[in-house]
Amino acid sequence: MLNKATDLKRTPHSHERSVLGVRIRTGCILLACTLSSQVLAVDYEPDVQSFSARQTLPLKWLHSPNYKVDTDVINQDFMNHYRVNSRFGVFRAIGNDQLFVRTREIEALADLEEMSKSRVFVASASETVTSTVENISKAADDPSAAVDDLESGFVRLMKRLGRMTKNAYHKGKALLNRDKTDAQRSDELADTGANVAKGVLGVNRAYRELARDLGVDPYTRNTLLSNEMGRMANYAAAGSLGVKTIVPVLPILYGAAYLITVSNLIWNTHPIDLQLHNEKMLQAMGIPEIWKQRLIDNNHHTLTTRTRIVVSLRRLHGARGRKILVQYAAKAGSIREALFYTRMIELLAIYHQQRGAIDKIVATKQAPFVLTQRGRAMAMLPVDYFSWTRSAAVFAQHMKSEMSRYPMHLELWINGRVSAQARVELGNTGWAVFDRAGQRL
Repeated sequence: MLNKATDLKRTPHSHERSVLGVRIRTGCILLACTLSSQVLAVDYEPDVQSFSARQTLPLKWLHSPNYKVDTDVINQDFMNHYRVNSRFGVFRAIGNDQLFVRTREIEALADLEEMSKSRVFVASASETVTSTVENISKAADDPSAAVDDLESGFVRLMKRLGRMTKNAYHKGKALLNRDKTDAQRSDELADTGANVAKGVLGVNRAYRELARDLGVDPYTRNTLLSNEMGRMANYAAAGSLGVKTIVPVLPILYGAAYLITVSNLIWNTHPIDLQLHNEKMLQAMGIPEIWKQRLIDNNHHTLTTRTRIVVSLRRLHGARGRKILVQYAAKAGSIREALFYTRMIELLAIYHQQRGAIDKIVATKQAPFVLTQRGRAMAMLPVDYFSWTRSAAVFAQHMKSEMSRYPMHLELWINGRVSAQARVELGNTGWAVFDRAGQRL
């Protein structure tokens, strides 16, 4: 059965500040002395604001039979901060995109709970786990004989994992011999089977298929969800346990073709093969080895975010300076920052294909910007609400100074909303502002 999400009441990055907020606050200190008295004299909006959830979210995201989003939403450092109550615990999300992920994970937990109560699940548990531990033990004894039954990539690890699987086999057999009821043995075998398969295969095929049918990320950092999927994935194909395909891993605003490509890769490809695929694509795009390796080794990214970045970089074909985007992503110092640059690269790729080809990517101390073939110098910010705070004014001033080296029209694209004051102030200084970038593109 599921345990309450006491370890998830604060997500691993719930304490982190917005990347943009941190960077432009630092920039405010460094650059304030260079700003004109006219800019500094503006009445700024507060750094922290409060909104109703109905102002920030589609109605269908506010609640379901399994969760309810708190009415009050705090916007700090340009990102919305949400609290989600569910019977599995209290979950927090920073940003609308992360809220989408959290609510999907709660629905998945509810589906898994229903599955665990089904007769099909109880009937198949002992039989499936017995088969799992015996088959893995045979594979450990004779790796070459298991080649046809194992996913490519795993074969390369079999010899090193032989001892681990033998130990797991003996543990599973010991559980089978205990004098307990079928229900008790099923629960214990479930945990053992999950550990056996996950310890040997990592995110294996059954696990990924279950994640696909639940509409969640197989590489989620939600340990409550990943542990429960690990238990369930050992018994049968996801479809036979009554799971329905619901939604893709990412919000639809990212574009249908992109969603299909990313989802197919993370759900259908063995993790080792997927990592090799990502490395090969980065190399083919001419990304220097040092930055390719730093991106791969950065634990603030998951295999999913790296794959999203690689797919988006390929969609930026023809743009000069793609390595600059890899550098920003590779240097991410937190999970929040890794997600920030992942989303930025995704949105730039969509802009490249939908609005006009990007000619060149340019680095600054604050954030990258791009030059388009239509004569635009454009910055893309994946934030929820861009208000005219002091740090926002410093950011805009700095970016304008960097971008003014190129005789082009200035554009600022925001993934979320823009306050009325920010729109006026940006317009007065020469910016064309576009909000709700994901929907516009």
